Amino acid sequence: MKILGVDYGSKKIGLALGDENLKLVIPIKSIPNDGSVYSKILDLLKEYRVSKIVIGLPLTLRGNEGQRAKEVREFANKLKSFLTEGVEIVFWDERFTTEEAYRYLEGYSWRKKKDYKDSISAFIILSEYLETL
Repeated sequence: MKILGVDYGSKKIGLALGDENLKLVIPIKSIPNDGSVYSKILDLLKEYRVSKIVIGLPLTLRGNEGQRAKEVREFANKLKSFLTEGVEIVFWDERFTTEEAYRYLEGYSWRKKKDYKDSISAFIILSEYLETL
């Protein structure tokens, strides 16, 4: 089963693709969070035959949902309205993934870190999810 990992951001959305059977994840790209974001995600779902989406949920340090988590849930609800039957959305605690993404990118220029941080964060979210299966 193919899974899409999503790191939601107000400006960019990081994406990663994984395979549940192989337990393999690759960061694929970041896309602008603009009016075409839903159609771009739907195109990826069709292209890769994705049947599950794992969306990072930014909880507070105490594990509560704040304003950012509310924004992510609103994004997910709108995305759900476009999905075909059989595509499941799962939320995953994404605390500290941005910091971990920067560690992955250590040694790269600041510009490269900004370009890849979101897709690496999606990679981390999806990798952690797959490790629990």
